[in-house]
Amino acid sequence: MVAAAGILLLGCGGASEETPRVSLTVYLPCVIAGPMGEVVARYAGAHPEVDVATDTDKPLSLVGRAERGHEGPAAIITMGDVEMRWLVNEGAVEAADVRTIAINSYPLVVVAAAEGAPGAEGLADLAGPAVKRIYVEDPGQSTLGDRTVQGLKQLGLWDDIAPKVVRPDPNAMVLAELIADKADAAVVFRDCLFGEGDSARSIPKTVRVIGEIPDGTYPRIPYQAAALRGTVHAEAARHFVEFLASPEGRDALESAGLKSSQ
Repeated sequence: MVAAAGILLLGCGGASEETPRVSLTVYLPCVIAGPMGEVVARYAGAHPEVDVATDTDKPLSLVGRAERGHEGPAAIITMGDVEMRWLVNEGAVEAADVRTIAINSYPLVVVAAAEGAPGAEGLADLAGPAVKRIYVEDPGQSTLGDRTVQGLKQLGLWDDIAPKVVRPDPNAMVLAELIADKADAAVVFRDCLFGEGDSARSIPKTVRVIGEIPDGTYPRIPYQAAALRGTVHAEAARHFVEFLASPEGRDALESAGLKSSQ
């Protein structure tokens, strides 16, 4: 529940002459920048006393930046529960402030460069000689990595694939790494393959999909949100997070194309 002070500061009645303006930065994974931009705009429209800005990055880069520190009141939205648990363990977020706001339904796919890994036409081929290096994010820091491991174990493929796993740099552009032959294959969220403004939702011709890790072989992935610890106006950040978890926020999320957690 939002504290009374936060309600006075951020009430739906709009700003008054005595209400100080608050600048709120929301950290977002780049893959959901579009839909979350719509949700942020809806919140800002109802709360004109709050200046809301978004800051996007790759999921693990974003988590690293949040853990190292920030300026001003800020909230963060993660691609899954593993990233948020990491932030809690590192002291960047209070566990009690974490809210599940939506379900990450982006499929997990294994991709290769368009001309790479000849003979790898399905998930079972990852164990074969055509694939020697597979990018899988660290399951201790990445929900993508965690669910990849769980899914491949469920399929009975992990033991053969594990010796080939290479951890990508959190700041690396994985598709560019594949094209540069730094790995033969990589596991990504399918929607990460689509460029911004790609209305056709088409996969770049420079890569190809080897296979999809079936939904149901790993636990569902929750988008989570929380206020970052030590913000100047913590109630502003918490109020935004509570909005995302409220019926009004869930409606905004669904209208923007993100699946509700309810």
